[in-house]
Amino acid sequence: MVFAVTAAPAQSTGQADPPRQPAKRVRKNPDTRRAEIVATARQVFAATGYAESGLAEIASAANVSKGLLYHYFPEGRPQLFVSVMQGLLGEFQQRLRQASKMPFSPRTRMEHLLAALFGFFDENPSAYRLLFRDPWVTHDDAVEASAIATRVQIASELATLMAGSGLPADDVVAASTGMLGFALANVELCIAGQVDAETAWRVTCEYATSRFTD
Repeated sequence: MVFAVTAAPAQSTGQADPPRQPAKRVRKNPDTRRAEIVATARQVFAATGYAESGLAEIASAANVSKGLLYHYFPEGRPQLFVSVMQGLLGEFQQRLRQASKMPFSPRTRMEHLLAALFGFFDENPSAYRLLFRDPWVTHDDAVEASAIATRVQIASELATLMAGSGLPADDVVAASTGMLGFALANVELCIAGQVDAETAWRVTCEYATSRFTD
């Protein structure tokens, strides 16, 4: 048999409960707040793309007002997107530099750098879209300029290693820029599932190291 236990009614003290104090809003450090907004914007842009991501969606996801977004990013969505791109580029360059600093021959270091390139986008396929596709649908000069600067900076990482191949300086610039385009085209094939990353990396390495003598 189950017995129901009835709680005794609470005794009144004869005094009214004190009013609850409203929770105080924590004022965050501006740098911390800005970083949080950029991180949230990156998630939103990665999920739906630039064209489908408005400031209202980003503000809601970040749990802030649109007014606060404009406080940190007066130029609105394009300026916020550029900040996202810059953060991604920083992460990408760090990965490339770590790979290229290995104490090996220039040829092997190039292979490691390209492995880092393919690995980064294999782990973060949305990063490829944010860095190399979406900038051209913004129709914003600042965003497009940032996208061009991104390619130049990545090509310079390749050029640093290709300088050891014996090519003249002008040839190194042209070759590194062309090799970046070749590598990114293969990244697109990988993301689309048309080529596996291992094959794309191997073929890209063959072209990138063809002038190395060691």
